[in-house]
Amino acid sequence: MWPFKKKERQKVEPQRILVSQLDITERFDDNQALDPDEWIETIPMNSKVPDPRAMGLPPLGADENETYRIASSLSALREKLPLPDDGVYCPICHIANIDLRRLRTPCPKCGRELLKFGWD
Repeated sequence: MWPFKKKERQKVEPQRILVSQLDITERFDDNQALDPDEWIETIPMNSKVPDPRAMGLPPLGADENETYRIASSLSALREKLPLPDDGVYCPICHIANIDLRRLRTPCPKCGRELLKFGWD
């Protein structure tokens, strides 16, 4: 018999996952005109909704470490899905790029790992 207790996993109900990233772009299809070497500014969604926490977003004024921790966990969920049109972004520098091969490579501005970003 195994001497350790089995760790109970927390299940997240699908209806409780409201977002899979922290930033958006101004328009749908903003990625269509970008080259793989171009970056576009993103907008933090928590600045656009009345109750960010209710959507799983960090509160306004959250520190960078907390913001990045939340964004990274959302990216990990998104990374499990085959979304071929996704790109990458930095939730701290608020920039995005269409080249998914950059996933988990350093952000060109702050050096944190780039996370998965959906354009629509």
